[in-house]
Amino acid sequence: MFLLLPLSAKKRPHVPDSLRTLNIDVNGVTLLLNRVEGGSFVMGATSDQHDPDTYTDKPAHLVFLSSYYIATTEVTNRLWRAVMNEREMLNLSGYPEHPVSFVSWHEAQEFIRRLDSITGMPFRLPTEAEWEFAARGGEQSKHFRFAGSNEADTVGWLFPVAGQWTHPVASKQPNELGLYDMTGNVAEWCQDIYGPYELSTRPNPCGADTGSYRTVRGGSYDNCIANSHLSVRSWYTPETSVGYIGFRVALTLPDDPMRQTIPEEPELTRKIRIKGRRLNFALVPGDVPYYISEEVSVSLWKKVTGSEPPNKEHGIAIGMSQQERIRFAELSSRSADQPLSVATLAETDTALSKGVITPPKQHKRQRSVRATQRSRRTRKQLSPWTELVGVKLSQPDDPVLLDIKGDVSDNIPLRLIIRYNHQPAK
Repeated sequence: MFLLLPLSAKKRPHVPDSLRTLNIDVNGVTLLLNRVEGGSFVMGATSDQHDPDTYTDKPAHLVFLSSYYIATTEVTNRLWRAVMNEREMLNLSGYPEHPVSFVSWHEAQEFIRRLDSITGMPFRLPTEAEWEFAARGGEQSKHFRFAGSNEADTVGWLFPVAGQWTHPVASKQPNELGLYDMTGNVAEWCQDIYGPYELSTRPNPCGADTGSYRTVRGGSYDNCIANSHLSVRSWYTPETSVGYIGFRVALTLPDDPMRQTIPEEPELTRKIRIKGRRLNFALVPGDVPYYISEEVSVSLWKKVTGSEPPNKEHGIAIGMSQQERIRFAELSSRSADQPLSVATLAETDTALSKGVITPPKQHKRQRSVRATQRSRRTRKQLSPWTELVGVKLSQPDDPVLLDIKGDVSDNIPLRLIIRYNHQPAK
């Protein structure tokens, strides 16, 4: 029996305000960290991020993370000097609130070791997954292309507006979690060894096991807008020290009473056999996760129903009424011995927004013969009334007719879903 444990199966305990933001004194300089509640997200080339010319952020894949803290800003020159007082950087003088740069990955590790000694807390660099989850807004994400907006210049210093130099931190708008400059100003070192993504659901991923490069995330003043969306990845040797790379710190409290336990990993994909044909399903994460199928093909429709679909485009079955779709799902459920249902528009839109499925090809609108006849009959029946109010119904797919009698699902590709606990759609 199929059972998927949702992330919210256990009600999360209330997190007191004292644990939502940590205010830490570091030799007279304040370090602020905001809490990121653990959860799941689709990392990489999602539909709100993907640039067809990039390849390093593929494949998009599901990631589970525990709760953690991340600094609200990049490490500033002022904080660097408070920790590394005998190692003044070339770019410190006169710019205390600018992010520190010209710092290698190894130097960032030395900074963290000294910060740990001063505060007695286990600081570290964020992992790449933690960085992206926080930049996207965590579970409060509004699916922006940049960290807090779809307009890059409102949230980050990028080329050419930045003028080829750093700017004071927190001088642009924050993202959904109150984090600044995760788009622009300086790019940021992550803890991970750089490597290609894997299509897996491993909790708290930490990058590749071996390699010569470390991951860098986030755009910088040296990047143009087109190359600064949140899924973009960069990599450098850990000895690299350049003016457009800095870092921010993260923290996991080992005795945090509210720390989220990672749930048992569900399968990322499922393959269901229907009448001897395979239909692929992908997991859509969320409070109530579900699996959604690929578009139902003409051949599968014929195999299940014994008839041709009313219309077909590129091998995809379209043009069916909602009753026909429900009947198809019922027949498929019996064949597969699985609780299959027709995906609603809301469920399909959620899967699209999370990058689990890709948008359908833009087909030229077609209507079945029966749907055309139905709209013509309706038009004829409504003609006396429409003449009185001045509405002209001249086309079989007139929007007014569709609002009255049309079936909005006629030309939407059919997808099936498996809902958690077999709950019916609301």
